[in-house]
Amino acid sequence: MFKWGRFSGSLLVRSVYLITIPIVLVQIVGIIIFFELHWDLVLKRSAQSISNEIRILEMNKSSDLIDKYANILEIIKTDKFEIEKSENITNWIFKKRIEQSLSQIPGDYQALQNEYFFIFFDATNTEYYYLVPKKRVETKTVAGFFLWTIAVSIILSLISYFFIKKQIQPLKRLGIITRSFGRGIETPNLKPTGSSEVRGLISDFNNMHNNINSTIENQRNMLAGISHDLKTPLTRINLMIEELNNLSIKKSISKNISEMNLMLNHYLDFIKNEKNENLDEVDTQYLVLDLTNNYSKINIIKNDFKEVLVRKNQISRAISNILDNADKFAENIYVSSFIHANKWIIAIEDDGPGTTLSQEQLVKPFTKGSEQLNQGTGLGLSIVQKLIKLNNGELKFDKSEYGGLKVVITLDISN
Repeated sequence: MFKWGRFSGSLLVRSVYLITIPIVLVQIVGIIIFFELHWDLVLKRSAQSISNEIRILEMNKSSDLIDKYANILEIIKTDKFEIEKSENITNWIFKKRIEQSLSQIPGDYQALQNEYFFIFFDATNTEYYYLVPKKRVETKTVAGFFLWTIAVSIILSLISYFFIKKQIQPLKRLGIITRSFGRGIETPNLKPTGSSEVRGLISDFNNMHNNINSTIENQRNMLAGISHDLKTPLTRINLMIEELNNLSIKKSISKNISEMNLMLNHYLDFIKNEKNENLDEVDTQYLVLDLTNNYSKINIIKNDFKEVLVRKNQISRAISNILDNADKFAENIYVSSFIHANKWIIAIEDDGPGTTLSQEQLVKPFTKGSEQLNQGTGLGLSIVQKLIKLNNGELKFDKSEYGGLKVVITLDISN
């Protein structure tokens, strides 16, 4: 959905403002100067000229040569005219100037217009009318001036828009790469383009990007090596306990080995470099039913149907991790899945002990959800957070109305 606030706050729009507003101000000043120093003066002189000509005709109205004088002055004198079809002069500047000039003629002279003429007459004696062709006053150069002014403003604004847009393109690409990198998606280095400042910024980002990737890769390799190395002695220990005759000790050791294997699997999942999985079209209702089918404590409150495009395996792993956590500590699990405003929202609540930790602490690696619970590795929700971010989603935690923890996954399904 288009949001004007976000659009008007963009660097591109604000840069265009900085160029367009001065251009418009200059054009407005130019128009004001044109009217004050040129057009107003021209209309004032035209009005004065017409007023003087009418005064001359009035002084010679009893002469037999009055019609000849009128023709010479390009004015029509007539006693037959339908004044009802006339209207007030629309050009307010000319109207103002002609009224000032007519006030100098004896009598009460008024000015009107129709399609072709300006009409002048003495309101106290309407026996005859003076008709002045509009072409003596009106000119197309004014309209041309306005059109040229508007055209120049639009052309300059468009040129500045496309020029600035080209300069900002590298920043937009940098923003896309930054958001993807922040969600844990593998991203390439950007080619430095644009102005020197932008090229420098992209080069610095590439260096930071490479350094972070190198550090993370080293940590992954180290943790992966440790995890794989520990699996070998654990396997040998698992084989050795088969020789034990004490079933109680044997069962205890086997349980601890299983927990250690589970922890190592969590470590490997946490450091796994998730590849970009292809989008699959899934039925939200069926997927929720399939994932919750193996849990006896599940209560499905709502389960909407919609065909959506998501990375099915990653979403399934994330939901399963949350359900596993709830299954360990709660007697009942409540699941709601619904579609709202192009968002797929999955809410998982339980009646367990809950947690006193904040949102940031819950997704922090090796942090456990409750100080009283010493189970697991503290990586489950960190893995969920990573998987949800990879799918351009959001993970939130809150206190459940049932007394435990409420986990809400929000996925954008607009694409």
